[in-house]
Amino acid sequence: MNKTLLSISILLLAQFSFAAHHEAGETAGKTIIGHEISDDGVRLNIHAGDLATVEIWVNYVQAHNDRDLEAINNANAADFKGWAPNGVVVDGPAAHAAFLKEWFATSNPTWEYKYGIANDVTEEDGSIQQWVTSGVKVTDTAGGEEVISHQIFDARIENGKVKMLLVYARPDTAEE
Repeated sequence: MNKTLLSISILLLAQFSFAAHHEAGETAGKTIIGHEISDDGVRLNIHAGDLATVEIWVNYVQAHNDRDLEAINNANAADFKGWAPNGVVVDGPAAHAAFLKEWFATSNPTWEYKYGIANDVTEEDGSIQQWVTSGVKVTDTAGGEEVISHQIFDARIENGKVKMLLVYARPDTAEE
């Protein structure tokens, strides 16, 4: 009986020790997956995010493949802004729709979703920015030729809407 009580006591003590251990400044229950440096040089924690934001992004990519400008517009925040890899800045949902309408008509792009990572950045004031970082293979037509690029999207999701897009690209290589 004494061995049983001793074993249970040791196990409970060990459990409480591990459960209570956190580094200074670490938020209990959130896994830190990296850091971001703010514009004023402050190191901000990046945490594993809500997978619901990845589903918002997956549906957004599919709406592009479906050429569903209404769904894209409905998924964009009123203050949507996007930065394309070629330097074009798209400011607002109406400008985004015009940009896509022309792109769809002139080069027939398609997006093949590869991965998505939900991540949250805790700002200095304690507010949370939700992001989805994703990889997409884009097939496009330029000058009558098929062009493939691999793109990384950082999509900021706010209140279930796409607020900001940062897009980075590199061309496909023969080795791929």
